[in-house]
Amino acid sequence: MDKASDRLREHFSFAYNDFLEPIQWSDGVGLSRIKKFSDGFASLYKIGIRDIQFQKEDTRKKLSITVSHGQETSGGISLGSNKKGISSPIDFSSREDFSYDVSTDKFYKLGAEVSPQSILSNLEEIHLRPTKKVRGIIVRSRLLFWRKALPFLLTWFDLFLVFLLWLISGERINRDILDRLIGTGSDKPHEPIESSEVKFEESKKMEFFGYKAKRWSVVFYCLLHLGIFGLGYWEQIKYPWLVTVFSNNFLALCYVVVSFATTEALMPRALKSMIYKITPQTFGFISFKNIKV
Repeated sequence: MDKASDRLREHFSFAYNDFLEPIQWSDGVGLSRIKKFSDGFASLYKIGIRDIQFQKEDTRKKLSITVSHGQETSGGISLGSNKKGISSPIDFSSREDFSYDVSTDKFYKLGAEVSPQSILSNLEEIHLRPTKKVRGIIVRSRLLFWRKALPFLLTWFDLFLVFLLWLISGERINRDILDRLIGTGSDKPHEPIESSEVKFEESKKMEFFGYKAKRWSVVFYCLLHLGIFGLGYWEQIKYPWLVTVFSNNFLALCYVVVSFATTEALMPRALKSMIYKITPQTFGFISFKNIKV
């Protein structure tokens, strides 16, 4: 394994476009090369072999490649900096395009033989494409949609759900969508935290026709129906089905029980499920989605 890593490092040790010397991995077969920029940012190119079991007959191994752009720090490069815009170099990964034949020391791109320098050149061209005024238009459009527009809309939709939950049940969620996605001390940032860690503020209860219910839900339920009645009275809208329902005691009781149970229990439960699971997971999918370059 060390010999393979040495050979791979030797292939990418050429001088190229102000790149620093390659750094050989200590915990795998691969190398890293860094290119610094004058604005305090740098790009990290990581090239490694995915499957290093040489006893297999197939000696052509897929290369696992990642290219990331971030701000330089004393400890290296801070990846995922929030100062990056849609015109900054794009982070991307390649796991199928390039391969390395460990027996012949030759590199391939989709079956065609290429040189290590052409690989690095191709990676840099893709990485810098958003910075190009004309060639980067399509990539910047995708970045604008996936990295800016969708997260913005989803964040406001999540805030609307949180507000709707408070309006219906009086319960508040104390974590924003990103905090619910990442969690505290989670080693899997792309997975939401457990529901037990999402704190809900419970409102006080009161008697409502012999049924103990949240006071806030009772008030909301009554205000909702007063609003429906007021709208119908103001606009001279008639609700014949309501006349039929409330002219029959049994139907009126059924309506109140079902509609109040929906308002007091089912709707908050559905909103909590969306707030805890659907919106954070969707936000995570958008945040970690690979943008086609």
